[in-house]
Amino acid sequence: MLDLDYLKKMTILYADDDEVLRVSTVNTLKTLFDNVYSAENGTHAIDIFNKYKEIQIIMLDVKMGDVSGIDVAKYIRKIDKNIPIFLVSSYSETQDLIDAVRLNLVDYLRKPFTFRELLRTFDRCLEKMQEQKNLFHNICENVNYCPFTKQIIVNNEKIPLSKNEIFAMELLIAKRGEMISYRFFANAIGDDVSEIALKNIISRLRKKIQKDCIKNVAKIGYLLP
Repeated sequence: MLDLDYLKKMTILYADDDEVLRVSTVNTLKTLFDNVYSAENGTHAIDIFNKYKEIQIIMLDVKMGDVSGIDVAKYIRKIDKNIPIFLVSSYSETQDLIDAVRLNLVDYLRKPFTFRELLRTFDRCLEKMQEQKNLFHNICENVNYCPFTKQIIVNNEKIPLSKNEIFAMELLIAKRGEMISYRFFANAIGDDVSEIALKNIISRLRKKIQKDCIKNVAKIGYLLP
């Protein structure tokens, strides 16, 4: 089941050389995503992809002049084997469908597509990201962290975190398997966080996680195994 909260925090690139349809579709995408980049042709799509590294989902029209959606997908696949890409087209050409399979694309939507069909495709994009472990960071059994919504998910229940708890959680994930000293933690969080304040932050995280996933080595620091 599609969770719109995850989409909302993501960034999508959409390319179509039909200006009227592009503007209309961008308006629809902006109801689902906080960040939408649009391209008027294949070359422009490649330029945007190379410039903005935060792009997480790509939607391409097949027929776009000299550089088609298939060509753009081939270019991106040389750089990123996993990012979800899907095609939209007014046609159903056999070679396009074959290329879509070869390029490990998520879907091939026929225009005009419905809002429900679009949502179903985005659901497949999220499934693909989850399969590749790009959607969640597993903290321990039945506990995950979503970097898009900045929430802990415990047994499928979403638990919000404070600003400092988010920072601490992401630092532990970034340095997973490494011991992080109290001083390093405090300097990274900033604002002259005391050791007692840091312990309170970690203590609140542990209560929200409901498990002893974050290890403490006395007088040294913290570790996420």
